[in-house]
Amino acid sequence: MGKADLETLKQQKKAKKLAQKEVSKGNAQQQLPPSPLQRSFKALPNPRPLAKGRLGSFTVMTFNILGQCLVKRELFPDSGEMLKWKTRRNMIAAEISMYKPDLMCLQEVDQYDTFYKPLLEKLGYKAEHFTHPKKKHGCLIGYNATLFEMVNYTTVDYDSDKLCPPTWITGNIAQIMALKHLEHPGLGIVLGNTHMYWRPNATYERLRQTAIYTERLMEFKNTLDSSTEWVPIVIGDFNTGPTDPGHAAVTSTELPQKEEKELEESRLNPGSFMEQEEESSNVAGQEQGEEAPIEPNKTMPTCDLVQVLKKYTPRWHSVYSCYGELDSAMSYSASGEPKFTNYTVAYKGTLDYILIRDQEDTVSATEILMLPPEESVMPSLPNRNFGSDHMCLVAKFDFTA
Repeated sequence: MGKADLETLKQQKKAKKLAQKEVSKGNAQQQLPPSPLQRSFKALPNPRPLAKGRLGSFTVMTFNILGQCLVKRELFPDSGEMLKWKTRRNMIAAEISMYKPDLMCLQEVDQYDTFYKPLLEKLGYKAEHFTHPKKKHGCLIGYNATLFEMVNYTTVDYDSDKLCPPTWITGNIAQIMALKHLEHPGLGIVLGNTHMYWRPNATYERLRQTAIYTERLMEFKNTLDSSTEWVPIVIGDFNTGPTDPGHAAVTSTELPQKEEKELEESRLNPGSFMEQEEESSNVAGQEQGEEAPIEPNKTMPTCDLVQVLKKYTPRWHSVYSCYGELDSAMSYSASGEPKFTNYTVAYKGTLDYILIRDQEDTVSATEILMLPPEESVMPSLPNRNFGSDHMCLVAKFDFTA
């Protein structure tokens, strides 16, 4: 064997060792328990000035954590072992702990008494959890007990609310909580949390639920002690995309004619429960406890419903609607909303929102938690980077009083 052959053999052995080392490294990484990918905050480009001098700040989170009772492997074909409850619960807990919001609104909460209640107590939160009798999962509002105290609390059942008749019986609910700042009792937050109806074609029903939600929240606000400056913050999984007509109804002063026509069509033709069963079997996190739609002649025309929606607040501002200014490649061009907050095989888009009054000057959003790189959520969620099929959204607010 010549000198050249010996050198070639050495190089081959060296390459083999390096390859084995890389394989061992990869196997070791695979054996590590999954953990949530940490995301970064960015300052908003044009925060609204406060009416008076800044007194402090607080953070707010909304997070649909994916109820374990809704997990079906056929709906999450890419997730594999990540669908196991023992794995996912640790991921969700780690993500909440990572950002430690002062106020949080969670949706699709099950396993409350056995897991989330003791977890939140350990982290220093007090919480209220509410589940509709027809469902196995519900909503939760949690608050940092060293910063806020609860003054009052109520819940909303969209099915039985008398403001306007439903088109579907859905089992969807909302929570409304009044929280007073402990260090600055002149500041109060009226925090709403909701999870709305999921069927894509039920745009009118979601608008109806939104109108009830905001109406009841503002009525609740008006019953509170007037010596405190009460700021409404409307949060949740609205199951409404930025291009849906319901988004325009909430965030625009006037509803464009095209969107009003689409909503009215949804009211007059809410769909057949039986016809949509095939559709529902392919939707991640589909709801339970639904009943057939109501006769359209018993419901409120869209134009009247929009007036109800705008009774107290003509226009709500989505805190994340500035996302396009921070990262245009990861946003909806028309609305400025982030490209996605939900990333599944069946749907990839934005469904979750943090809303404040358009002219609000007692609090001002100054930072938001950015989306992760899209490749980190591909091909779909949950995965080793995120324990839910939704992204959590977190906003930082400065406040005065």
